[in-house]
Amino acid sequence: MKTASIVFFALFVLLSCSNDDDVIRPACGVDNPAKELSWLRMEIDMRKANITEDTKYCYITQGEYKGQVIFVYWDCNPLIDKNIPIFDCDGNMLSGTPENPISLDDLENQIIIWRPALFVCEPEL
Repeated sequence: MKTASIVFFALFVLLSCSNDDDVIRPACGVDNPAKELSWLRMEIDMRKANITEDTKYCYITQGEYKGQVIFVYWDCNPLIDKNIPIFDCDGNMLSGTPENPISLDDLENQIIIWRPALFVCEPEL
């Protein structure tokens, strides 16, 4: 009985813990953009299906830019310097090109909505 109580308590503690990265924020007229926006779901599914050595550096955030919901494809690989694409709710690219720069410092309220299992980044959101 004592062993069963310990196991039950340990299970209760583990199930009670929450992870901030599991936060789902409704946006774009849906409850879960990562699953309900088809263009975003397709990108996430593609990333899950094509794991490479570089995948560990990639993650996707949801946030805001000037009051507009945005999705950002981040890459924290220290050996690569690339444009970070930013998309709106319809999957239109807002930035990531020299013609339409958006300062990453202007992005607000970001949460990670996808990251790989072997994620190595420590983003400062």
